[in-house]
Amino acid sequence: MYIISACLCGVNCKYSGKNNLNDRCMKLFREGKAVLVCPEQLGGLPTPRNPVELNNTASEVINGNGKAISNQGEDVTKQFLDGAYETLKIARELGATRAILKEGSPSCGSNFVYDGTFTGNKIKGKGITAQLLEDEGMLVFSDEDLEVSNDKLVYLSEFDREKAKKRKLFEQGEEEYEEEYYDLTENLTDMSDLPPTVEENVKKLMISLARDLMGFEETDEIAEATGLSIEEVEEILDEE
Repeated sequence: MYIISACLCGVNCKYSGKNNLNDRCMKLFREGKAVLVCPEQLGGLPTPRNPVELNNTASEVINGNGKAISNQGEDVTKQFLDGAYETLKIARELGATRAILKEGSPSCGSNFVYDGTFTGNKIKGKGITAQLLEDEGMLVFSDEDLEVSNDKLVYLSEFDREKAKKRKLFEQGEEEYEEEYYDLTENLTDMSDLPPTVEENVKKLMISLARDLMGFEETDEIAEATGLSIEEVEEILDEE
């Protein structure tokens, strides 16, 4: 059984009074495999409502060291915490072990949230409900984790590998599996054992993958994605 953000199944409960309908979530709901929740409504907030962002990490807010603040300066921390714990209560009653929550939400984001400045800037982090459910051992997906894309055998960043893993977990349901992928950066430090020409070709391949598959263009981005130094990347690019 899944806990799913109600907005993902067409319920007009997001802060703007609209929804974020997701066909895959709706399919689970129609098949009787999911229960819908809106943590912010469960916490007593109206719909529509002012947008809210966190001024600290979700873990810190849960521990009393941060707040959920609206763009009008309202402190709605209590409502967000109440809604998160009500969601957890529902999950426990159902015996649910998985949740699909709306990405980016201060309640439901599981990979990214807004940075608290109300400028549209997203940062890596979790919403309060997503954090609480994960702390209690639930597997939390975001709607974006379920997006079908052109899966690749090569993942150049931890984030891409994690998204692929979550997507595969979702596809296979409760079945256990062994993740299979090639990480070209994992054993980069061992390339000193390779013949110089092979080592050079491997580096060129990694840079090509970073540019063509991942879309990185800036030198520092390519260096971070491949594990090469900026100087190595510049030298190889200059040879092209």
